[in-house]
Amino acid sequence: MRTDIDAIVDLDRYPIRDRETAKALVAQGRRHLAERGLFTLPGFIRPAALARMQAEARALASRAHRHERYRDGVHKGEGVAFPRASRVSVGCAGLDQMAGDSGMRTLYQWEGLTRFVGAVLRREPLYRSADPIVGCMVTVLDAGDELGWHFDPNDGVVSLMLQAPGAGGAFEFAPFVSRGEDGLGSRLEAVMEGRFEGLVRARYAPGTLSLFCGSESLHRVAPVESAPARMMLLLSYDTRPGQIFEASLRRHFFGRSEPLPQPDAKGP
Repeated sequence: MRTDIDAIVDLDRYPIRDRETAKALVAQGRRHLAERGLFTLPGFIRPAALARMQAEARALASRAHRHERYRDGVHKGEGVAFPRASRVSVGCAGLDQMAGDSGMRTLYQWEGLTRFVGAVLRREPLYRSADPIVGCMVTVLDAGDELGWHFDPNDGVVSLMLQAPGAGGAFEFAPFVSRGEDGLGSRLEAVMEGRFEGLVRARYAPGTLSLFCGSESLHRVAPVESAPARMMLLLSYDTRPGQIFEASLRRHFFGRSEPLPQPDAKGP
């Protein structure tokens, strides 16, 4: 009999239930990250589970908080002076908006996935973010939306493509253009001006899981050009147990700093 996670993840194609069966995929993932900076697993989610996740994400999209701003040249918390501002325009729905039996929530809370991600990223032990809003979130990019050039603030973000955009919206990154390197300023300028020859443009089919070290490679989501919206599930991890994001980030992307009360929460 299949467990809940068996019905969600194609464990026949990706046998990551335990360390022994996951060895080959871990080795492949490490190789891809070392050579390309990105590891993708197409068809990671079973079709029926993906359809349920898509329906849930579309319902959440109507309640997503809309956020638009320009990151100025110096990105706070990143320690990087960017040559110019970059635009952020996105809708976000957080973990606290997902139902208790959500397939997206179940996937995120599965210890087998956390263990697999940590092994591939060579960051063990790895922990799920403790943030009740940002740890697991859905992003919605409608036509005209984008996520400008940036680095991620935590150790690992894993993404699941839920719905591909009609046009545009490619994930673009400059492999190993990292915050700590010498001569970063000129490389940032080359990327942002479209002169970086090693730029990678990746497009995913719905159901694809991707692992990417976003703190180590400059990246963005290019502007979405036409409907339908680009919808992604973002799963956040960190080498620190109990990691939460800054309240300012919550307010920017979710319009609140505290999680919503849960339906089953009991009063004092």
